Amino acid sequence: MASLNALRGRLYLLAKVPRRDGRAGLQQTRISLRLDDTPINRRAAAKQLATLERQLERGEFSWNYWNDAPEGVTWREAIAKLYRAKVVLGRTSESTWRINYLGRLRQIPAGSTCSSDSMAAALQRYDRSSCSYKELYYLLKNLAQLVAVPFPEVALPTYHQAQLVAVPTDEEILAWIEGAPNPSRWYWAMMATYGLRPHEIEGAELVERDYCQVADATKTGFRTVIPLPREWVDRFQLRDRKLRPRLDGSTDRAEGVSKWLSKELRRLALPWRPYALRHAFAARLWREGGSRLDIYTAARLMGHSPQQHSKTYRAHIQPHHIAEVAERALRGG
Repeated sequence: MASLNALRGRLYLLAKVPRRDGRAGLQQTRISLRLDDTPINRRAAAKQLATLERQLERGEFSWNYWNDAPEGVTWREAIAKLYRAKVVLGRTSESTWRINYLGRLRQIPAGSTCSSDSMAAALQRYDRSSCSYKELYYLLKNLAQLVAVPFPEVALPTYHQAQLVAVPTDEEILAWIEGAPNPSRWYWAMMATYGLRPHEIEGAELVERDYCQVADATKTGFRTVIPLPREWVDRFQLRDRKLRPRLDGSTDRAEGVSKWLSKELRRLALPWRPYALRHAFAARLWREGGSRLDIYTAARLMGHSPQQHSKTYRAHIQPHHIAEVAERALRGG
């Protein structure tokens, strides 16, 4: 139906599409992607090819989306530059780019001009106090610097994650998991015992000593995690893998795990988010490890920085509880 072509070092899509002038019928047309023919850009172009084929199949093709933007840089070009800076030259993983970044940027017409106004319009979709606004704000600020487009005068983000997370006690976690049917029971137990992110669960493997190895193709890459508490491995039969049902194509993606678990959580009418189990694991590390477990090791165990570990995953710990632990440590008991 459509194909990807290269001409004089530039990439194009070739397909029979509605005429630009609005006349009836289709016309074989070359659509410029405004991308150089490089391996990285070919990956971006392949996604655009899939978008074009989907639009043609559904009868949703629009030249507004594929506008060649004669002046300025297009969003397609800007996103390609951001991908190179963050993934190719930076430390961002492919999965983080696909799930956290591209998921927000793909909502902007790729062929339109990247401008201050279009950045402001993209941010207007979210409330400034939301996590989505904060993530997109800093993502666009980075992108604006890369393509030399003035960043718009918009409100600063006010989102603060630590205020939004309710963390269950271990007793509440046990009631939560034991009251859930499989396969969700097994998924909850993996998150609770190893502090995993939802998308890390299906690629994780239990190895010697019941350590859990997280796959490299995840948000922060390969790592090995200890079970805490160790007895939960047997209690919840974690060596016996239980996989969720595949209801449609979208749930086959790694991020589909989070959507499925959120749906299961609503069905059980529980007051927490799936990530509450990961926060509880961080608190358990702090509580059980005490002064013997430094924050750098705890953070690496969970796959993030010490700064994020302190600011986000330990933020819910009450000051009086911190004081009690400090007093016990000073008394040697």
